Amino acid sequence: MLNKMLLKWIFTLSCLITLSTEAQICSGSRCGDCLINDGCVWCKDPGFTATRCGLLSNIQNTGCRNIVQRKTHNVTIIEDKKFSDGGPGMDPIQIRPQKMKISLVPNDTLKIMVYYKIARNFPLDIYFLHDASYSMSNLLKSLRRLTSDIASDLSILTTDYRFGFGTSMEKEIEPFTYTSEYRKQYPCGTDKLQCERPYSFLHRLALTSNLSDFIDVLDNVGMTANIDEVEGLFDGLMQVMVCGNKIGWRQKARKMVIYTTDIHFHQAGDGRVAGILEPNDGLCHLDDNGKYTKAEIQDYPSVGQIIQKARENNINLIFVIWGYDTVTRSQYYDPLTKFLPGEIRKSFPLDINATNILEIIRESYKRLRESIKLSTSGIPKEIDLGIYTNCRTGGRVPDKTNICEGLDFDTWANFTIYVDSNLNACPKENLVNMTIFPEGLEDRVQIMLDYNCECDCQREPEAEPNSTKCSGRGTYECGVCHCQEGWSGEECDCDQRGTEEEACGTEAGICSNAGNCTCNKCDCFEGYSGEKCACNDQTCPRHNGSLCGGPEHGRCSCGQCVCTSEYSGPACDCRLTEDLCKNQNDTICSDHGQCICGKCQCDARFHGKLCDICHPCAGSCTRNFDCAECVGFRQGEYNQTVCNEKCRNVEIVSYLQTEAAGFNDCYMSCVLKDSLGCIIYFSVYETKDGETVQVRDTKRCPPGPMNSLSIGLGVSGAIFLVALVVLIIWKLLTLLYDKVEFSMIKKPGIPLYEVCLQTIQNPGYEMEGTSNYEKMKVDNTVFDHISLKRTSTELEEEKENKTNPKYVSLIDDNISLKRTSTELEEEKENKTNPKYVSLIDDNISLTRTSTELEEEKGNKTNPKYVSLIDDNISLKRTSTELEEEKENKTNPKYVSLIDDNISLTRTSTELKDEKENKTNPKYVSLIDDHYDTIL
Repeated sequence: MLNKMLLKWIFTLSCLITLSTEAQICSGSRCGDCLINDGCVWCKDPGFTATRCGLLSNIQNTGCRNIVQRKTHNVTIIEDKKFSDGGPGMDPIQIRPQKMKISLVPNDTLKIMVYYKIARNFPLDIYFLHDASYSMSNLLKSLRRLTSDIASDLSILTTDYRFGFGTSMEKEIEPFTYTSEYRKQYPCGTDKLQCERPYSFLHRLALTSNLSDFIDVLDNVGMTANIDEVEGLFDGLMQVMVCGNKIGWRQKARKMVIYTTDIHFHQAGDGRVAGILEPNDGLCHLDDNGKYTKAEIQDYPSVGQIIQKARENNINLIFVIWGYDTVTRSQYYDPLTKFLPGEIRKSFPLDINATNILEIIRESYKRLRESIKLSTSGIPKEIDLGIYTNCRTGGRVPDKTNICEGLDFDTWANFTIYVDSNLNACPKENLVNMTIFPEGLEDRVQIMLDYNCECDCQREPEAEPNSTKCSGRGTYECGVCHCQEGWSGEECDCDQRGTEEEACGTEAGICSNAGNCTCNKCDCFEGYSGEKCACNDQTCPRHNGSLCGGPEHGRCSCGQCVCTSEYSGPACDCRLTEDLCKNQNDTICSDHGQCICGKCQCDARFHGKLCDICHPCAGSCTRNFDCAECVGFRQGEYNQTVCNEKCRNVEIVSYLQTEAAGFNDCYMSCVLKDSLGCIIYFSVYETKDGETVQVRDTKRCPPGPMNSLSIGLGVSGAIFLVALVVLIIWKLLTLLYDKVEFSMIKKPGIPLYEVCLQTIQNPGYEMEGTSNYEKMKVDNTVFDHISLKRTSTELEEEKENKTNPKYVSLIDDNISLKRTSTELEEEKENKTNPKYVSLIDDNISLTRTSTELEEEKGNKTNPKYVSLIDDNISLKRTSTELEEEKENKTNPKYVSLIDDNISLTRTSTELKDEKENKTNPKYVSLIDDHYDTIL
């Protein structure tokens, strides 16, 4: 029992794996897409409902009668010329076939054959690109001597050869080449050597079979020179490869460039040191004289550009390096040869005398001729080419290689090429052109590849374009519709053009967020309808608690009710019958209205269920408005007299009654607006005695405009208050800050804040035991020297600026001493300086002569200052006279003052000494004061 269960599970699992594998391998909505996968078939029966793509056995089991299977590859040789050695009037042919067409079945391997054989007289073009520096002069001599030998040696291999020649050196710009006038005249730096003016590249001889012309060119080649060690032959090499018409390259020839130098090369980027920033464009720029014209404009070519142009133009480069310096060859030229066309994988050393140039040319050409490397171009990424050859296995199993060496004229090289594809779908580009060619030659095998991934039933006449079976929007092929772009579905009836937003979008979302967009049409959810589901069938008005009054009344469609024949109205609530509108007399609406939806619509002045109740006439509100205004609010069109006459039936009430004592149901409520925009409420009642109007005592008015003056005053007051508060805060902070600073500065030892004592005594007052000087003495000795050191200008500034407030009194005194008698007289008379009137008067006296003073003293015209006048008389005397008076006591009253004036004749240094040394202590204070008067 257990074994049976196990076998059953294994069988079920194997079936699931088989189905899963089939689903993975065989898939596709079209016949061609299905058959891309190996082992899959397609059923093209019309109306076939099962899966059309699957394994053969499975499709047969479904009962399909028309089964389409995979095709096989088809190779058609279009051109296959026989091998030819060439010669006069004949093209050499070295590769077969030349052109073929392949119909490739996807994901299946195809094998094709390509053959190669050396032609005896295959054309050969050799161009010598020569380094024109002095060190390479020996090569020119050897070429002149060996030209005939080179030609004779090549004639053994081919009779169709040509030689060309050009020289290359360096860009004519510093720091590569000297540009001074002297070096232009003598490029080699001396007049002992005849050198040509520097140049980048000069094409001297196009390819020719005339050896005499070639030798003549060699005889006329001169030397030139440059500055740096590296040379710019890459400029010349690029022009040799791309200027095919000027060089004379033949399309059907092996092209060789003999590149000879003794140093490595400048390359892209080196031109920046000369300010050359434009990159090399890889184009021909030779003028009619063969000179390269873009040398000082474009940078050197890059190594990648050299390799690219050599491959594009099938140029075989032979690097010949003079000397025995292996570093230049191994580091620069040998690595470069590995990326160039041909099988020359090294550079060649040229001996000192350049005698081995013949051997180099012979060896390089023989190696190029006897080896072949197949390359490809135009291969799409989904195609994989595997190249095999048996040229090195003696006919045994081929090696996977595209290189064949050691060929001769009688040996063929057979290449087997396997074409594999890896496709999941048929490519959009169904036709592809590929090329197989030997590197360095123009021989080509052109392959037109056609992907055979369509079934015959997908092509006319079996296929039906714009078929009616596909709604005219597709092709009926292999039993199904292949729809045009923008359409889908089994019959191409599903519109897929544009975007979902364009077809089904609304402001509320796709299909108004109430459905799905399928085939550019909205499939609405239940309860919604409309083209874009914008209709909510649940929003119709209700009647008796049901949408549209229920199914008996109507149904909801896109928010509106669709009523039955017995009902009408927005909610199907209007019954189409007049039975409910008849009174006892079978009169409809009492002949005062119409029966609509089973209800009476009354005429004017009537209301009630059957229009049997009267109503005030239309226009009652407007007719009574003027009375309502004048009675209720004393405004409007009527003045008081007219109001009293016309508005006797109007009364003012606190509230309006809809039904009051003495009134029946005939009334009208009025709400009107007066000229001020206020709303007035009043009612018009119809009584037996006529109309009665009641006006509500209040009316509703809109708020008035804001008072701009109040706003302005309020804002201004607020600003003023804020400013005042800020000012008070600032003032308090300032006072606090000053108080803190004053407390910090007012400390013992700071003279600025010491108490200043000044004692002044009347010189006319004599005290017992006190000299005249002691009477006049001012306790101001500390500040005397301050006065002595300042000029009148400085004192004036100190007085005005109050920068030395403690000494203002003394400063003012000394300033007064500098004034003229007129100024002092004016100050005295005008009392403009009352504090110093006494001193002013003294100084006025000082300006008088001794005679005037004597007269004043004698005449008592200035009795107040007699004593001082006498003193000034003494001031006019010489020091000798004063000394005599003092000694002789001829003027005893003023001895003390005389002594003081003796001091006035001393220099400031003497006065300083006396004060400091205390040699005249009695008069120190006065000496200092008087000293200041003579400054």
